[in-house]
Amino acid sequence: MGECLPGGPTDTAERKNRFLMIVDYTPNDLFYNAMLLQRFGYNICTARTAEEAYDMANVAVPSLIVAAVDLPGVGLSGLLQNLRQNPRTAPVPVIALSSSNDPVVRKRCLDAGAADCIAKPINAEDMYRAVQAAVEPTPRKNIRIRVRFPIVVNGEALDCGEGDCVSVLSEHGMYIRTRKPLPVNERANLLFVLAGRTMRISAAVLYSDQKGEGPYLEPGMGLKFVTIAPEDQTFLREHIRAEVLRGIDRGVE
Repeated sequence: MGECLPGGPTDTAERKNRFLMIVDYTPNDLFYNAMLLQRFGYNICTARTAEEAYDMANVAVPSLIVAAVDLPGVGLSGLLQNLRQNPRTAPVPVIALSSSNDPVVRKRCLDAGAADCIAKPINAEDMYRAVQAAVEPTPRKNIRIRVRFPIVVNGEALDCGEGDCVSVLSEHGMYIRTRKPLPVNERANLLFVLAGRTMRISAAVLYSDQKGEGPYLEPGMGLKFVTIAPEDQTFLREHIRAEVLRGIDRGVE
């Protein structure tokens, strides 16, 4: 029986209006992938068979379907065929999940109409990039998480008590909510503590928002890291991945 789960804390206004469907007959894989995509900020519906997925898609058309290759019954190929024959569901992209890295299986999935094919066990970054490429108008390559911690910019500590703090973090940049965003292209020397680690990073301002502007409708600035120590880059990557996977059974990854 199908199930729907609300999106996680990384929701943006665009993502709240769409949902993804996960189709897998293996309970552990179904749970893991559903929770992973929920952590990416999407609303999720789940199904265990191709037939159930098609029936659900007819009721509410998803933005994307992520389905195991070896589904029981008509299988992934049957699901793809049924989706393409229905004008309402024909445009829905499908990402196939294969139990092997066999290039023959991948080619077969792509030839059948899948947008991409990812091998199990699923890597969080691979899934994120595939979903971004399939449904987002401006796909991102690096996972972003919602955070809230204080930061010092160019020697000045922002007032986190007033809401001026880091609010979004990725491996290669961050969004800082601040009432005094710096101009685009200006350099910023950043100092902050993340999970007990003190980090000093040089960054460049990619965009600057006033109140009511930008993806979060708040005053702030998006920064790209320009100079960062390799060990700090590794720490950031591992920290973000750990946050995304927190509480999910890693045994199925």
